[in-house]
Amino acid sequence: MRKPPAELAHKLIEAGEKLASAGLDFNVERVAQAAGVPRATVYYYFSGIDDLTDFFLNDKLERVRVAIAKAAAQEGTVVDRLQACVRSVLHALAEFPSLCTELPATMHGPDVHAEIAVNAERVLMAPIRELLIEGRATGELNVPDPGIAATALNGAVGFVAMQQFHAHGRFDPDSLAELLIPCIIDGLRVRK
Repeated sequence: MRKPPAELAHKLIEAGEKLASAGLDFNVERVAQAAGVPRATVYYYFSGIDDLTDFFLNDKLERVRVAIAKAAAQEGTVVDRLQACVRSVLHALAEFPSLCTELPATMHGPDVHAEIAVNAERVLMAPIRELLIEGRATGELNVPDPGIAATALNGAVGFVAMQQFHAHGRFDPDSLAELLIPCIIDGLRVRK
């Protein structure tokens, strides 16, 4: 994939959002038409629909990265910041439901989506793992293996969001956070 110029990238992202919100399947022709650009232009930058899907997912992951970084950097205890990160992930999954459905699919299979897997690790796993390591170091959290705990935490959040999305077509991230956070974070706290 070649990096498209900013103006084209913006048009494609807007087109992708429109198609996703309308529940339409993506294909290069449909994306090009929705973006108001020639199909050949899309093919100049993307080898096909898989490449274009990776572009859309990477854009969404970048938005999630910004939200999680902001949550992880706020004032408060490790638990406060971990809760804020869970809320930010739920908000991102509610805003971009394709992260619930397409992201897990790209994590399986050959190296076709290797860049997505690397970005998902960097965006979703690393900040949570760092907070868990910090919480273990400060004595706030009982986390024998921060990597496994980060995977379990992200898996729980993603699976619950995906289930809510499939069952209801949408979900309220704040209401879901109120139900989910005690289930997944309170078990990590050190008992005194």
